Amino acid sequence: MTTRGAVRELVGLREFRAMWIGSTVSTAGDQLAAVALSLLVFERTRSVAATALTWSLTLFPPLISGPLLGWVADRFPRRTVMVTTAWLQALLMAAMAIPGMPLWAMIVLLVTVLAISSPYLAAQEASLPHVLPPKRYDDGVALFGTSVDIAQMAGLAAAGFLVAHTSPGLALAVNAVTFAVAAILVQTSVKHRPAADPLGRKEKSEDEPRGVLTLMVTEPRLRTLLGVRLLAGLAMVPEGLAVPLAASLNAVWAVGLILAIEPAANVLGVALLFRLVRDPAKRERLIGPLAILSLAPLIMFAFNPNLTWTIVLLVIAGIGGAYHTPARSAWMRLLPDQYRGRAYGIGRAALRSSQGGGMALAGVVAHSIGSVTATIAGAGGIGLLLATQATFAWRRARGRDNTKAVAI
Repeated sequence: MTTRGAVRELVGLREFRAMWIGSTVSTAGDQLAAVALSLLVFERTRSVAATALTWSLTLFPPLISGPLLGWVADRFPRRTVMVTTAWLQALLMAAMAIPGMPLWAMIVLLVTVLAISSPYLAAQEASLPHVLPPKRYDDGVALFGTSVDIAQMAGLAAAGFLVAHTSPGLALAVNAVTFAVAAILVQTSVKHRPAADPLGRKEKSEDEPRGVLTLMVTEPRLRTLLGVRLLAGLAMVPEGLAVPLAASLNAVWAVGLILAIEPAANVLGVALLFRLVRDPAKRERLIGPLAILSLAPLIMFAFNPNLTWTIVLLVIAGIGGAYHTPARSAWMRLLPDQYRGRAYGIGRAALRSSQGGGMALAGVVAHSIGSVTATIAGAGGIGLLLATQATFAWRRARGRDNTKAVAI
């Protein structure tokens, strides 16, 4: 990810360390809770459909709460937002762990916990440019991103063991503790800073866009960066088709392996990118080529590769997905401070929508044409065209002297 010296310097920053540990721990705890609740639903209903529906509920709340609640991170002090929402999540999760809690109540509580995660994450993301020195901002974003990927994988792996050998209620209680840990760390270590845009009263210059959507659409660099990140909806098609893909290879046992490749290869890709390319400006120039690399290998699925080549192609594509890290940091760097919370909420919802929509559409297409590999190849072909176009658009946008976006 970053050099050892950079990591030591980042971890040595008290504010960043607190936010990083809290985010990593709570992310792992969220995976425990998701698996535990799904198991509880299955144990009580014996319904596969109800279990699948419960799992899907973990994906949808942020799609709505992101755009609707992101403003909270701009209108109120961001440390206050993080502490308040983390404590509220801890209390709600603890209520879910109460023995005998009705399923419907647990599901309502879960949806609420996930919904209020949006202002927490928006406040956290918008705080990083203030917490980190400019020269370490990209490194900090990279460490955050890779830690979340690793925490998700570790959380899912631990969830199966913990739930199987203890009880789902314990996993829910553990997740409640992780939220409390995050709240305490932020409260005791992160400095209080005034709200970036208190009650929308921050004065704006005459040529500054009046709304965050206007800014995101009219500023070429912001628009291009968001567009290139939304290509993840096509890059994640193999994940959405992991089960039928493994079945077509006569290797159903490899479903878990296929699902794990993307996050694992992404961690590897970010590590290589930040170790080999230390200059943030050079990493930004690689956003387009790496986006192309994340999609081009999928075209080779048109040749019906065996399991070995499937893994190789997915690993290469996953490494290319490392472009999301410099794109994420560049996007936040370009945003004026008073817009960062709202922009993050909208951007996160758009990214999740593209991922979920892409996987759902791929399932429909694969069923219609009767070929999983042709569907993946088609997604790769379309993605390659869009990524190439985005690469040229990003190059043009970076070359313009556009002063409407404010750098850190």
